[in-house]
Amino acid sequence: MMLEKTVWVVSDEKRGHENQTQGLIAALSQHAKIKQVFISTQKNKASWFDYLFARLPKEIEARPHPDLIIGTGSQTHSTLLAAGRATQAPTVVIMAPPHGMCPLFSRCIIPQHDARQGKNIIQTLGAMNLVRPAAKKADSGLFLIGGPSKHHNWNELALVEQIQQILQANPAAQWTLTTSRRTPHATCKQLLKMASPQLQVIPAAATPANWLPSQLANTEKAWVTEDSVSMIYEALSGGVKVGILPVPRKTQKSRIIRGLDHLIQNHYVLPYCPKRLDLNQFKSSSVLAESERVADIIARIFFK
Repeated sequence: MMLEKTVWVVSDEKRGHENQTQGLIAALSQHAKIKQVFISTQKNKASWFDYLFARLPKEIEARPHPDLIIGTGSQTHSTLLAAGRATQAPTVVIMAPPHGMCPLFSRCIIPQHDARQGKNIIQTLGAMNLVRPAAKKADSGLFLIGGPSKHHNWNELALVEQIQQILQANPAAQWTLTTSRRTPHATCKQLLKMASPQLQVIPAAATPANWLPSQLANTEKAWVTEDSVSMIYEALSGGVKVGILPVPRKTQKSRIIRGLDHLIQNHYVLPYCPKRLDLNQFKSSSVLAESERVADIIARIFFK
C-alpha cells in the first residue's frame, strides 16, 4: 500500500514555474499518494517577517499539516521558508535562489548551467517538466519556432531557408510547425505561407492547452530554434530526436548558452548542418528523465 503524503505547493501561478513544480509532483506520485495543497502567493503570501517569527497567515496556517513544501521561482521564497519554519516540514525550492540563501532550504533543485554547488543542491540537466515519452507516430516531425529573446537576435530569412532544406531532405515525413508568443508577426505570416500537404502550420494562438506536451510525447523528431530552451528540454524529456535551428546569439557566455552547448557537445541534440538533416540517422544520448531522477532523491530523503 502506498504512503500518503501531503505536499504544499507554493505557486506564483506562472505557467513555466507550474510546469516544473507539477513535473516533480507527477514523478513523486510514483513513490507515494500525493495530496496537493495549493497555496497562491498572489492571494496568501507570507512575508519575510513571518519567516523571522516562524508564523503564517491564518489562511495558510489552517491547511492540513504538510509532509513536504515545494515552490518554484523567487516570489515563492518567503512563503516557502516561513511555512518550513512554522510547520517544521522540509522545503524544496526549484530554480536557483539568491546566493547565500541555499542553506535556508532543505533542498535546492538548480540547473547545472547555473554552476551552483552545495550539500543541499540537486543539479538538473535543464528544467523539469510534465512531458513523458509515449508511442511514436512513424515519420512524424515538429518544427518549434521561438523568437528574439534576452540571449538571441533573429534572422527570418535564414530560418525559412533552413526549414525548406529540412523538408526537401525528408520528403516522407509529415511535419507540423508551431510558433511561440515571441515569434515576430512578420515571421508568423511567412511561415503560414509555407503550409503544404507535407507541412501543417499551427500558430501558437491556435493551440489548445497541453497541445505541445501531447505532440512531443508522440512525435519522432523535432527541429527547435535554439532560443526556445524550455521546448528543447521538453522535447528531450519526451524521447524526441532533437535538432537545433541556429539563431544569432547576443553573447557566448550566458548560462543559457552554456546549457545549450553542453547538450550539443554531449550529443543530446544535433546542431543544424546542411549535410546532416535526417534526424532518423542521429544517435542521441538517452532520454532525459530529470523529474523522475530528482523525485527518487527527494522521496528517498523525505518520504520515509
